[in-house]
Amino acid sequence: MKKNNYFGVGIMPKKTKFNRFFEAHRIINEGSEFRGLCFFRRWLNQDRRIYANKKEQYKIAPCGNNPIKAILFGPMAIGAVLSLLLLIACVVATYSEEPFPWWLVVLTFCWNLFFLNLLPITARYIPDKMMYLDRQNQTVGFTFDIPGCEQRDDLGNCCFKWEEIVCRLTSKMGAPGVMNYFPEISHIDQEKYPKTIVTGSVVELSANPVHCYLLWECYVRFMDLSQPLPDVPVYERHRHLDPITAEFDKRNNRPDEFWSSFSFSQQLEIEEEILSEAFPFDWLKGREQEEIIKPWQHWKAEPERIEQLTWKYKAKHLALQLFIGFP
Repeated sequence: MKKNNYFGVGIMPKKTKFNRFFEAHRIINEGSEFRGLCFFRRWLNQDRRIYANKKEQYKIAPCGNNPIKAILFGPMAIGAVLSLLLLIACVVATYSEEPFPWWLVVLTFCWNLFFLNLLPITARYIPDKMMYLDRQNQTVGFTFDIPGCEQRDDLGNCCFKWEEIVCRLTSKMGAPGVMNYFPEISHIDQEKYPKTIVTGSVVELSANPVHCYLLWECYVRFMDLSQPLPDVPVYERHRHLDPITAEFDKRNNRPDEFWSSFSFSQQLEIEEEILSEAFPFDWLKGREQEEIIKPWQHWKAEPERIEQLTWKYKAKHLALQLFIGFP
């Protein structure tokens, strides 16, 4: 079993070097966004799984090789193709005297509306294949059966101690001469527990392992009980529920609801800024970065950029639903 610091293929260390953590999250008007023609969209937000709601304790590690996502992507892609054909038909109609194919309009909209509402239904009744980190109990649980697993967590799922979970930086050849990297998270004994192998969700066909490093450091930092939760938008409404974090925020005089004044687009810009710093960082020999623990000294909110439910926003959302089937 080969071990190394970061480059190559092997087990990645449980430490953080870059120490720049950021996870954008819609905070304002959460749960009351425009649903449009997705009548079951509320089911996507009202997740019945406790590990998706208690962010101060649980962190979901989605499985990048979940077949359900591939099944749902197919109809959405077909809907996009139908919309493209419809657009071509509209252009042709301006120069042709042939009858307009109204059947294509009906087919496109009916197809997209059907699968638009099928997505939240499948999300509610077909559980995702995923693992989740339990910060409080220092365990890693699985929503699917693991043969040979004996330990169960408070949710009744199979789990292992955090110290038994590792991440391997794996690679495989993609385009000619291009190596793609993927984080492979699993029990350290893959031969005994092969079902624990989960491919972490990073950008598709990543020719740069930076995304793998960032993902793993994010998980390692979350499970570090010697430190508070990272000060990022995803934990804004949950920081006070973690005792270590609540005490830390009190000592630092942290502004209440700091990230609530940041629009989602501004959050994405900050995320992109941090990502741009991660690419040139020397992950092998670079000196350990200092963590940003007082983000209010680094970024200023632009609350006027927060998206409002204007007619333009609604029209854009309806167009995405009708022509692509995106909820």
